[in-house]
Amino acid sequence: MMKEKNKQIKIIGCGVSGLTVGIMLLEKGYNVEIITEKNPSETTSAKAAAIWFPYEVNPKEKAKEWSKISYNKFKEFCNDKTTGVTMVSLTTLIKKEEDAWWKDAIPENEIRKARLEELPKKYPLGYKINVPLAETPIYLKYLFNKFNELKGLISINRITNINQLQSENNIIINCTGIGSRELVPDKELYPILGQIVKAYKQENINCIATDFTFGKNNDKLAYVIPRKDCIILGGTAIKNKEELTPDNELTKSILFSCKEIEPNLSEIKIKSVLVGLRPGRSEIRLEREGKNIIHNYGHGGGGYTVSWGCATAVLELVNQINKE
Repeated sequence: MMKEKNKQIKIIGCGVSGLTVGIMLLEKGYNVEIITEKNPSETTSAKAAAIWFPYEVNPKEKAKEWSKISYNKFKEFCNDKTTGVTMVSLTTLIKKEEDAWWKDAIPENEIRKARLEELPKKYPLGYKINVPLAETPIYLKYLFNKFNELKGLISINRITNINQLQSENNIIINCTGIGSRELVPDKELYPILGQIVKAYKQENINCIATDFTFGKNNDKLAYVIPRKDCIILGGTAIKNKEELTPDNELTKSILFSCKEIEPNLSEIKIKSVLVGLRPGRSEIRLEREGKNIIHNYGHGGGGYTVSWGCATAVLELVNQINKE
């Protein structure tokens, strides 16, 4: 019989990281409450392309391991249509071979070198990989419902200081993403502005992305990700910019770059343009602080990609605290 988990878990943040950690802990018998200022649909997680790919995540060795755990979990989700997760063929464009540090996180039978005729002009190097893609509205709703089914509690509240939740019987898990700049506070954390275009669906569009930035300030990306509800066209990786109003010039630039890597795109009809702030950091902060605080933030552009791996690492720390 499982030993009763007597510590109360208080998770701050209800994006993909907070929900994933919450579900894993509930499944292990812990009492979990998520305290959030925003519902999942209002978080940065809702604006993500949510394709499995460890972009802008460090340290690389840990990120690789966490990404591998998530890959396997997402693959399981593909068997359940209510999750909104499917496997897709992604063409990843790279500048040089050593840039593909993430190769080992993908099963050997799910990755191969792309042939020259499979690549767009001016891009001689790339990989064809089968990866999970989460339709964010469906997947976040699935996580939210799963958390509720497992009897997790959600409270709407703004936490401005972690010490507001301090109690001998609490374990506090910080999953606030960019919000950790003020909450912790963490001066190492910085915003990476990402602008994406949601376009109306077209047939026979390839899923393709650059694994490098380009442009005058080296802060542009190009990716085309067909989903059931739209085509996601991106994007940007502008560090230390926090303007959440879409930029029309950036939109034009995104459309141009996407047509260059996927010539099958015909006249693009825009549904909406979204801007979000990825939580950038020199490396993910996943560690214990003091007696009962665990931090899990700074996932860069790989929040979904490392989510289940990071949750596994958080669980280990929670178990450690619970035994003391």
